[in-house]
Amino acid sequence: MLVLGIQHFSAADLRAVQAAGQTLQIRVLGLATIASDVTPELALAAIDSVVVLGALHAPPAVRTALAGRIR
Repeated sequence: MLVLGIQHFSAADLRAVQAAGQTLQIRVLGLATIASDVTPELALAAIDSVVVLGALHAPPAVRTALAGRIR
C-alpha cells in the first residue's frame, strides 16, 4: 500500500504488527516518521522494507539498523 502525505509509526504500532506475526513494507510519497521510542531491534523485527519518495525522519540508531532495507 502506498501512503500519500504523512505516515507516522510509533512503537505501539510496530509492536502490534509484530504481535500479529507480520512485517511492514513502508511505502510513502511524502513524509514518513518513526517515533523516537522505537528501538533498532523493534524496527528490524517489524519493518521489512522502506521506500520513501520525500523524507524519512527516524532516530539515528533506527536509520542505521534499517540501512539495508531503505531503498
